[in-house]
Amino acid sequence: MTETANKYNFPIDIVYLWVDGNDPEWRAKRNRYMNIGEFAGQGRVEARWIDNQELRYSLRSVEMYAPWIRRIFIVTDNQCPAWLNRNHPKIQIVDHSEILPSEALPNYNSTAIESCIYRIEGLSEHFLFSNDDMLLSAPVTPATFFTADGRPIIRLNGSRFNRRKALRRGDNYSMMLRHMQDKVATMCDRKIHFAPHHNIDAYRRSDFAHCIEIADQAWTQTTLHRFRHDNDMHRSFMSYYALATGRGVLRKVGRYNGVEGVREHLKSWLQGCYHSDSRCIPVQCPDYDAVFRKYNPLMFCMNDGEGTTDDDRRRMVEFLNRKFPDKSTFEL
Repeated sequence: MTETANKYNFPIDIVYLWVDGNDPEWRAKRNRYMNIGEFAGQGRVEARWIDNQELRYSLRSVEMYAPWIRRIFIVTDNQCPAWLNRNHPKIQIVDHSEILPSEALPNYNSTAIESCIYRIEGLSEHFLFSNDDMLLSAPVTPATFFTADGRPIIRLNGSRFNRRKALRRGDNYSMMLRHMQDKVATMCDRKIHFAPHHNIDAYRRSDFAHCIEIADQAWTQTTLHRFRHDNDMHRSFMSYYALATGRGVLRKVGRYNGVEGVREHLKSWLQGCYHSDSRCIPVQCPDYDAVFRKYNPLMFCMNDGEGTTDDDRRRMVEFLNRKFPDKSTFEL
């Protein structure tokens, strides 16, 4: 650990999920399963699999702002980014076959794959989880993600999750969140009313394993779903359960949550410039720089979606290349 982490005597790793959805062989294999029985029509949002090389820039942000990270695990389906330096001592590629049961393979359900990341051989007890489109934009320390006694700091959106609106909307992610909130409320007699902040999250491996154990049948069923189902278990269960049982510490994310003191809050409000722990930015947003000037986020997610165009993706890559112009040692 570096001086940045000298108050923390435990290592911290980071885990990414990554897929190259542009690979014709991978697409052909996926498409075969998309048209089989119960999997037809489930979780077929193409943007989930498009690779815009966000991982390249996310790793650049980690090297710039979190050099204390011990190891970086990249979970893939028999793939590897062509630009990645696999010989870097911090980098390890983890194939789905190493953590998922054979009967669940091949698997295109990110919630199922995420549920198995705690099985990664050599993963530290304290770890971060990130999608490839999540990045840091300022220096962070272990204290950003864990308390001194090792509990994860759990970031949830400060505004309450509108359960009725989510039910009317009926999207898969909202349905899973409702399911997780209800399940934790039943098990722990405490309902968490907020949604995850959709950015880099902190976990303990032992907590993760415990949550799998106490709802083993439901997690097993999720793992066997090759594509997303509305009744899938979701890793937000780990965060909600940690909060309900004192294993984690809540930090609500909002536009002011990084601002200290009444005077600074007033100043931010008057100037219309805030400081937030994280911000989820739709890739189709017309002005990324304006979002940063307004919210000054500590971490951010470039969220690709169904309405995103190829021109939007091109603009995003140009923006990320301006923000992180220098190659990291993780690149060839």
